[in-house]
Amino acid sequence: MIYCLLIGFILPFPLGAEQKTTPTSNRIQPAPTELPSYVVLRTDQGIRIDGHSNETDWQLAPTLDFIMPWSDLKKERVQSTVARLLWDDDNLYIVYECADPYLDAEVENHDGPVYQEDAVEIFATPNAANEGGITYFGYEMNIKGTLLDYIAFGGSDEWTSNIHFPWQSEGVQIATSFDGTLNDHTDVDRGWILEIAIPHDNFRHVSGQIPPRDGDIWRAGLNRTAGHQGQFGVWSDTHSANASFHHATRFGKLIFSTDTTGR
Repeated sequence: MIYCLLIGFILPFPLGAEQKTTPTSNRIQPAPTELPSYVVLRTDQGIRIDGHSNETDWQLAPTLDFIMPWSDLKKERVQSTVARLLWDDDNLYIVYECADPYLDAEVENHDGPVYQEDAVEIFATPNAANEGGITYFGYEMNIKGTLLDYIAFGGSDEWTSNIHFPWQSEGVQIATSFDGTLNDHTDVDRGWILEIAIPHDNFRHVSGQIPPRDGDIWRAGLNRTAGHQGQFGVWSDTHSANASFHHATRFGKLIFSTDTTGR
């Protein structure tokens, strides 16, 4: 059975805080030398945020595949994550498609610790040339569509410690769907999808062109937490010995294009 949840967030108060954790898994795969890049195409139709990826624009958008540097994929079944991004004058759109045999999410309070269960994330800044430390915005969402959002300061090679949780995003839309039984680990589930639309206005607190122009480059990290018996995944490898995402100099490059999907 497939379920769908739709949630719009315009919330003024922080309800929780993220903490740095040290997973026990160690790096298995060697770290790549180059940062990844992804061309974000433009949608001229807009995206309806409904927790599905069957719209034509999503199907025509290029895929962004996650890697699992801390998992032995020769011994473990891959729990893949594929994302796609689009943009228009108003929003940055992202859809995540997650293979997951053990759907796991209980946090429902805004700014709650969604990173402790099945969740996807984006850390992003429109200012690719931050001087003296990278300032970026974090959006973390679980299967229920619960959002943890914040602004982070002084990002570098090291784990970012200055994360400001009272910052709140505005007008974000999130929808999810899943195929399986949530929080029942006696069976084998199939996976879940999350869509998010982030108004460009949420990135106005740091320098950078808002909305983006053709050829503009943002820095971003896209991640997935392990949840129940899962795998930590990233788009841009953080080079860390254990699963750790807040290493801003390792964020990949989002290159915005005015080319539309299907062109």
